[in-house]
Amino acid sequence: MPRPASITTDMFDYTFGPSMPEKFDLFRRVGFRHVHWCDDWDNERCYSRGEMDGFAERLVEAGLRCIDVHGTATRRARIDAPDHEGHDLYVRLLKNRIEFCRHVGGDAVVVHPPYQGRTGFIGRDRLARVIRAFEAVRPICEKTGVRLAVENMGNRSSFSVDVLDWFYGEFPAGFVGWCLDSGHSHQAGDFERLKPFAERLLALHLHDNHGDRDEHQPPFFGTIDWAATMAWLGGTGYAKPINFEVTHRTEHFDGTMHEYIDYVGRSVERAMALLA
Repeated sequence: MPRPASITTDMFDYTFGPSMPEKFDLFRRVGFRHVHWCDDWDNERCYSRGEMDGFAERLVEAGLRCIDVHGTATRRARIDAPDHEGHDLYVRLLKNRIEFCRHVGGDAVVVHPPYQGRTGFIGRDRLARVIRAFEAVRPICEKTGVRLAVENMGNRSSFSVDVLDWFYGEFPAGFVGWCLDSGHSHQAGDFERLKPFAERLLALHLHDNHGDRDEHQPPFFGTIDWAATMAWLGGTGYAKPINFEVTHRTEHFDGTMHEYIDYVGRSVERAMALLA
């Protein structure tokens, strides 16, 4: 049986802003049956149990299954927030997304690591705050079986790899793993150095760019070697649907939602054919 593909739920949120049923219909139009929940990743919305129930019902009605969820990251609520208010808010939002992930049947929440800046230096005080945040949610992860997937970022240096290596040395695989972001890796030029983390792979953000900007476009839009990427992925033992984190942007595609989802569907189908 061919491997299924997945798509991120916020594809049109920044341009056309369709309702949830409308965008779910668009995903099904081109054959997607799995989604990565990416709505509200960049705001401080905390889902109520009633909202979780409503989202779960809409997914079922649309014939979609949520495989994993993007955690929240804002300027105030971030993993290494220096103030108690920001730290507590981050922990509360992360717990909320873990609960939501389990509620809709997913198994991993994607987390952004600390921002590394121009130097890539992350002091011990910031790392200590990261540890406190993760330890605060560890009980709920153990209770629900949902793991945290730390995403590689797009710094043009070794720092992203070094930070991931620190995470995996600090936390066990049963709690913390990796989300491969192909676009970020292409910007950083660090894919070869990331490959050894394959055994910690929990989630995917696959998308294309030209190496200079985080364009989040479908495969074959930019300069990523998709034959090599998909061949490697096929050999990792990763068993979940293959997720594509694609975002409609008018500077790259001046067309309707239907035209863009058809374009995405064709591009994803071509990439999936390369999966070893």
